[in-house]
Amino acid sequence: MAPPDAREPGLTPFDATDVRALAAEAGRGNQPDSAEHDRLLQAASRGDQRAQQSLLNAHLDWIVSAAHERRDRGLGEGDLFQEGALGFMEAIRGFQFAPGVDFENACRQRIASYMDHALAEEATAVRDGELLVRAAEDYERAEMGLRLELGRKATNAEVAEKLEWTQERAELIGRLVDDARQRHDEELIEFLDAAEPQAQEDGSDQPDGRRA
Repeated sequence: MAPPDAREPGLTPFDATDVRALAAEAGRGNQPDSAEHDRLLQAASRGDQRAQQSLLNAHLDWIVSAAHERRDRGLGEGDLFQEGALGFMEAIRGFQFAPGVDFENACRQRIASYMDHALAEEATAVRDGELLVRAAEDYERAEMGLRLELGRKATNAEVAEKLEWTQERAELIGRLVDDARQRHDEELIEFLDAAEPQAQEDGSDQPDGRRA
């Protein structure tokens, strides 16, 4: 399996099987000798894309091992691999070549940084999603309670007062709740529309048009 071209941000999605295949390929690959590695590194730091890709091919194992270490933290190994590949390419583009400089350490740090940043963003997104769901549930409960109390649909200002929210927050959550209800209604209508022809067909099997 050919490794992804990490020059562009839109990498093809990878799953864990792909990553394992890359790990096996990395173990079989021919590593450049020291002189060739230095030549590739100098060319890569000047923007040579072939040299950058050659270095990526040579050091897939650094990315694969970092992805494997983080596989149970919220993102799959494929997603982590792609983040690490981007980090690796960023590291070699910005690397200041000089004899004796620890290239491996610089790359591993950048790989880890990209992966950890992606994991942090995923955790934030999950946390924000959970908070949003809870807010929508609170809004619906408050709205239904006020409807019973007032005998009419409550305004966002009244819901905000009930929940001790700002009116802007109540309006935002209210729009999200309304959108969710509308999508649910549309999906229900589509389901009923799809089911109706089958129901009619089943009924037509009976002489009097009734089901058995």
